[in-house]
Amino acid sequence: MSLGSGYRYLMESVAVGDGAPGQSSNLARYYAESGTPPGVFLGAGLAGLDDGRGVPKGTQVTEDHLFNLLGMCCDPITAEPLGRRPNRSHQSAATRITERVAAIEEVAAEAERAELTKRIEAEERAKTVTQRAPVAGFDLTFSPPKSVSVAWALADRETKAVIYECHRRAIDVVLAYAEREVFCSRSGTNGVVEEDICGVVAAAFTHFDSRAGDPQLHDHVVVANRARSASDGIWRTLDSRGLFKATVMLSELHQGVLMDLLTEALGWGWDARHRRHSDELRFEVTGVTETLLAEFSQRTAAIEERKDTLVDAFAAAHGRQPTNVEVLRLRQQATLETRPEKSHHSLAEQTGRWRARGERHVGGDPVSWVAELAERNDLPPLCASDLADAILSDVAGVALEKVAERRATFSRANLLAEVHRQLHGVRFASPDERICVAERTTELAVARSLLVSVPELHTTPERLLRPDATSRFRRKGHEVYTTPTLLEAEARLLDAGRRRGGPAVATATIAKITEENLADRDHRLSLDQALVVEQVAASGRCLDVLVGPAGTGKSTTMAGLRAVWEAEHGPGSVLGLAPSAAAAEVLAAELRIETENTAKWCFEHHRQAERQATIAQLRSVVADPGTSPPRRTALRSEVACLEAEVAAWRLRAGQLVIVDEASLAGTLALDELSTAAIDAGAKLLLVGDPAQLSAVDAGGMFSALVRDRDGVVPQLSDVRRFSHAWEKAASLELRAGSEDAIDAYLAHDRVADGDRDQMLDACYRAWKKDTDAGLTSLMIAGDQHSVSELNARAQADRIAAGVVCESGVRLVGGAT
Repeated sequence: MSLGSGYRYLMESVAVGDGAPGQSSNLARYYAESGTPPGVFLGAGLAGLDDGRGVPKGTQVTEDHLFNLLGMCCDPITAEPLGRRPNRSHQSAATRITERVAAIEEVAAEAERAELTKRIEAEERAKTVTQRAPVAGFDLTFSPPKSVSVAWALADRETKAVIYECHRRAIDVVLAYAEREVFCSRSGTNGVVEEDICGVVAAAFTHFDSRAGDPQLHDHVVVANRARSASDGIWRTLDSRGLFKATVMLSELHQGVLMDLLTEALGWGWDARHRRHSDELRFEVTGVTETLLAEFSQRTAAIEERKDTLVDAFAAAHGRQPTNVEVLRLRQQATLETRPEKSHHSLAEQTGRWRARGERHVGGDPVSWVAELAERNDLPPLCASDLADAILSDVAGVALEKVAERRATFSRANLLAEVHRQLHGVRFASPDERICVAERTTELAVARSLLVSVPELHTTPERLLRPDATSRFRRKGHEVYTTPTLLEAEARLLDAGRRRGGPAVATATIAKITEENLADRDHRLSLDQALVVEQVAASGRCLDVLVGPAGTGKSTTMAGLRAVWEAEHGPGSVLGLAPSAAAAEVLAAELRIETENTAKWCFEHHRQAERQATIAQLRSVVADPGTSPPRRTALRSEVACLEAEVAAWRLRAGQLVIVDEASLAGTLALDELSTAAIDAGAKLLLVGDPAQLSAVDAGGMFSALVRDRDGVVPQLSDVRRFSHAWEKAASLELRAGSEDAIDAYLAHDRVADGDRDQMLDACYRAWKKDTDAGLTSLMIAGDQHSVSELNARAQADRIAAGVVCESGVRLVGGAT
């Protein structure tokens, strides 16, 4: 949260009732009042406020308190600065531009003044990218699972209070843990010394519902960006890097602790359920159905329903269907019309509405239904002493495997987050027991990992050591780990990249093919393309790489490589793979070869051993004298089908396997492909660009294999996508991250500026000018809204010109 008035939204919905201010977070006080409960102070750092007198936890937060704390970075009680005053020199770009333009002396030539103004605007906009307002605090939002909010919404007042109390206790546990293990400050030049803190100063605000009015119990816990260092008592800013890296871990801890507390208080059970867009399981209260959850998640459904009504009304009034742009505007109208009114309601009023909605799903008595959720837990509450290391070792292994699948290197916080996720299905006797078990399990996972961080090579003075004797020059949890499995896979790939003896093509064959026009193209390979084909085809490397920046003709080069390879090893000896199905389809169309995505190939490769075992079993049954002739015939047919599947997914000697977009392929998938290719006597070629995106899974090996060649790597260098020499050079500079490339684009008028409407209009007019001149032109925009608007405008013009007809196929997005 930036310094200033950004905190005011927290006060907008606070109920203004008759309750006297003081130490209270009792939900019942505000049950009948309009709005949400006032915020309350949290955190061990409260002890250092009010000139050392301290502020009791739970003290009600006023707007003056927030102004002092988040608007001024001051003590909320005394308004004295907490440490160094923040830099308030930041101004908006518009203000800076106005001041500088006003200071320009009157010049004779108006054009010169216009040029100076343009330069000032460019300079100040560039500054805005790097300038940031001081950070006043961090808004941590604690949200229980949806099923908890639904049960809370339908419950009686007493059960509501119990659920709310568990929710607030879970927040206290997580905040206290973060104060011990996550939050810290920094001192010294450039903040080189990590400082333990006495605690944070936070304000918690409870909200009851979502913007749509659905029940969504959650708290905004605003942590001030000031904390007192334990070593010298000085107030300094927090080091937000550690907080950022720990947010997932803290979130998973909160979910686990909350489930334990609710089970202890109400006897609730928990079900593991699948997510719509993730492989990770989510846990919901046993007995709360998915249809009930959907009932209270209807914001999107309401908007779509209202939009459809508006579209029908538009068609009736105008005698035609609305265009894409008009549909978007109607959806915006629907969004506004279905947005709940801004007036705040009491929790009692909200509860009445929620119960009325819930009756269709739980019967006529939602309160009784919530009561029936109790005592459904059949898991014993465990203590740390109940779980032996052998059990926790299994959990550690699963967590380590899951983290390593996604990350080539990882931190202890990554492991701890996954461990907490794995423990969600277990109930613990107390939050301390859960934390203890998670920490022990994480240590077991760390012990099975490989430390790849640079060790400390210097002696740290005693005054700069933590109580555990570690150096405060190193951040807590700074260590970076990997796994033996991943490291071994990387080693095998590097070894494969250095190994010779793989299949190759004779140089005479290469020379003959590259001197001719390609079969599916009306031109020959260029000199650098022919050289790359020779380097790859004749190298004899078991695993090879081909680097091709965008626009250098990778597709043509691979077509030439396919031609020379098939001339030597026969038709069908080239197989194409890519990390995505879409990329595999493009590769198949460009090279006219069989292609598949790497995930599918690995899946089928894993099944080969299973198929072979099944074939062996079936053959033994066929050989059994007791098997009847009809049964033998059926089994032989089944064996033949399985053998055909084995042959279809088996690499063979002399084959060339091309993996396109190889920088996007994960390390473990590449290792499996490489091992299979070497075992079969085939050659694996990785094609891509290390300057482009890397893999979503643990990856980075394409870049490593390129670097391992010490600059001697098949590489395309002649950019063919552009007709201007300056643009070829500029595109390569841009790829390398050189800021000088921007100057080249500016110098050739390739950069324009303006507001959104001006830029869309300029883009469209340039496209229309090209199209009217008979050129092929393409408009590209960065968001779907702009794309739809440009498409609708172009289509309307083309229909009016008689180039296309008005009727057509209706697409999912609303376009015709």
